Amino acid sequence: MQYLKYQKFSDVEMFRFGYSPIGRPWLSVYCYLIDNVLIDTAQTNCQEKVLKTFQNRQIDKILLTHWHEDHSGNTAKLAKLHNAHVFAHSFTQEKLRQGFDILPYEKFLFGRIKPFRGQVSDFSEFIETPNHKLYPIFTPGHAEDHTVFLDKENGWLFSGDLYVGVKIRVFRKGELFWPQVEAFRKILSYDFDVLFCGHHPRLKDGKKMLDQKLQYFEDFAGKTTHFHQKGYTIKETMKAMRLKENSLLKLLLSNDVSVEYMIEAALNQAS
Repeated sequence: MQYLKYQKFSDVEMFRFGYSPIGRPWLSVYCYLIDNVLIDTAQTNCQEKVLKTFQNRQIDKILLTHWHEDHSGNTAKLAKLHNAHVFAHSFTQEKLRQGFDILPYEKFLFGRIKPFRGQVSDFSEFIETPNHKLYPIFTPGHAEDHTVFLDKENGWLFSGDLYVGVKIRVFRKGELFWPQVEAFRKILSYDFDVLFCGHHPRLKDGKKMLDQKLQYFEDFAGKTTHFHQKGYTIKETMKAMRLKENSLLKLLLSNDVSVEYMIEAALNQAS
């Protein structure tokens, strides 16, 4: 079943899409509509609900925070439906043009991805809506192309997957640790209070929450480095830090998500 939860915060319309074959959705994704600009397009498994939700809305521009399937899944359909101008990082553009393979669990949660052959433009200095200016800020780490959008006047950050939560305990394969730390520091140099997150928005104290995540990452790195210097293996480090791997979940997620990946990434100072 496809689910939608709607709410509004000031000028921003918030659409939370979720999918599950049985019961409540296991993972939900947010899209944000500010004036005539849509930020991210949700997962393909929710396509029917997405298209119906936006069919009578004015969408002139679509901004993508990154290429991951739960954020870019309905770009092609929405761009065609609204004749909308799509903006994305150059890496995202290439992913959209070529299409990309996803793992079995991703197909189950998010749906299949088809290439998008339409026009996609680089981000300009800012994207203008009738009432707002959104400034793209490059924040790689979670993904090579990750980009957030800041409304400086209102202190709103459309943060994609930069935040998600404070105490992250697993990484996807290939996810980078230290670029994320640098991205947190970079974004914390700006003034904002609201985090329009791709999964868990924070409508107040957003900067405080992101600062807590930075502190958590720095503490995590300090501990992993300490045990590594003592000669601990990854598994010994996990035990010392009281981190447990869910072997069944790791198997179900095609070995794509793991505690070990986060520790390895934290130890990779050359990232």
